[in-house]
Amino acid sequence: MKFDHILFPIDFSDHSRTLNAEVEWLASRFHSEVTLLHVFEIPTSWYGGGEASIINGQEIMAYVESEKRRLQEYKINVPEERVRRISAEGSAAWHITEWTKNHPVDLIVMGTHGYGTWRRLLLGSVAMKILHEVDCPLWTHAAAAHGIQNREISCIVCSLELSEECVPLLRFTKGLADEFGARVQLIHSVPEVDSRPAKYFDYPLHQALKDWAQNEIDRQQSEAGTNFPFVLTEGPIARDVLELATKQQADLIVTGRGTVQNFCGTWRTHIYDIIREAPCPVLSYSLKCQPQDTSSVDTQELAQEVFGS
Repeated sequence: MKFDHILFPIDFSDHSRTLNAEVEWLASRFHSEVTLLHVFEIPTSWYGGGEASIINGQEIMAYVESEKRRLQEYKINVPEERVRRISAEGSAAWHITEWTKNHPVDLIVMGTHGYGTWRRLLLGSVAMKILHEVDCPLWTHAAAAHGIQNREISCIVCSLELSEECVPLLRFTKGLADEFGARVQLIHSVPEVDSRPAKYFDYPLHQALKDWAQNEIDRQQSEAGTNFPFVLTEGPIARDVLELATKQQADLIVTGRGTVQNFCGTWRTHIYDIIREAPCPVLSYSLKCQPQDTSSVDTQELAQEVFGS
């Protein structure tokens, strides 16, 4: 298990800054290089049109330079020789995705921009797009606290889906557990159908599904070379994962993203609820996560979009 290169998109918000400590801890633990990527947008009204006031090119360039300066002044406790600072103008999700495709990124750490009661309803659009589009693991922490220092991971809760993703996810989780010396608790849900009246619910079928799931988890663990304890639950997976994480005082939740063969990319319906409400970081794994060969990538390819390096 290694995270040699961490991509840390930043927007200078307080929520973004709360993740500094986690990036610093991870970078120290794995001796990682860190890329700070700041993407800003120039309002379309600045270019003029209709009755909108026109901002001249000099003022636009002054704004660009100020954003570059803020990035250069951004403080993070990682040795500067292991830090790269990239600023770009345009869509944050697009730049993050393209950077990940064209560079050997092992981990993305980013905020969710979910706050207070709105956290129940909103996952930041950038985070949602990244979950769909990127293949490398994504570390998010909606409840990140200020001043995290010398944190350790001793308990991992892994949400397991019985699909082609299962064995790779188990092996990925085992690598994490070995690295951190952590115990792992698996969880899989075979939900009851709450919306049906009890007299219409097929309890023998539900029990058969639970028995099949237990046997399948045993089989998948044998193939993966793991022997983690697991629990089968009957409620909504997101709720059950969060309750188990709280009960176990988990330091990390690991979940897959599933695979959908269409324009949506990789996704999983319950992962949004888990990320919004998780009491600890969530590390989401994609089946498509494979070592990248970027030896042929021309570092000037993004020159028109990227300002600074």
